[in-house]
Amino acid sequence: MSAIAYLETSCHKLKHTIHLYSMPVDLTPSQQRVLDFVGSRVTKGENAPTYREICRRLGYRSPKAAADHIAALERKGYVIRARGQARGIKLTGKSSGIPLLGRIAAGYPTDSPSEIETRLPIDPTAFGIRDRSKAFALRVRGDSMTGRQIFDGDIVLLEQDQSPRNGEIVAAIIDNESTLKTLVRRNGETWLRAENPLYPALVPTIGLSIQGVARGVIRILSL
Repeated sequence: MSAIAYLETSCHKLKHTIHLYSMPVDLTPSQQRVLDFVGSRVTKGENAPTYREICRRLGYRSPKAAADHIAALERKGYVIRARGQARGIKLTGKSSGIPLLGRIAAGYPTDSPSEIETRLPIDPTAFGIRDRSKAFALRVRGDSMTGRQIFDGDIVLLEQDQSPRNGEIVAAIIDNESTLKTLVRRNGETWLRAENPLYPALVPTIGLSIQGVARGVIRILSL
């Protein structure tokens, strides 16, 4: 499996290939779910979960099940535990990467909750994102952005940015629903533009907030 990554700059478009062979293959599905839950807490700036919180979130009956998974993650180098601390779980560098937070509509806006699916083993600085904590990724669903070479199934890499420029591609919440569109600022007004003539422009009636600005696109190629 490989991926084509498109980096847009102000002058031209660069294309290079990123191989995703380094995705974690040594974790069981249960261990991956525990790691993703811990990672989601850290990404949101929250304290690491306790064993009981892991149990409640993932449906385990006993804290021992959570402790066993954390111990396995520690042996494999994904976390370290501070002994004697209820919230002493810390991620290691092996757990780093860009969190993939589910799907976003490139079509009509939808209610898309954000929860870490996995982490992409990619250095965000390669896409111009200097602050790693502000990097995240979303999987595209729909075809409203094909004019900017973003297609259904692509993964968009984004940077949290509250001050995007006119013409940038953004992940936005418009009227309480999420979508991926081009931001347009003109004559004191702001709206979202699709890059497919089959879709209308989106003008907010309740509110518009920007969640992130697109910095790159990854396309998975089937061999």
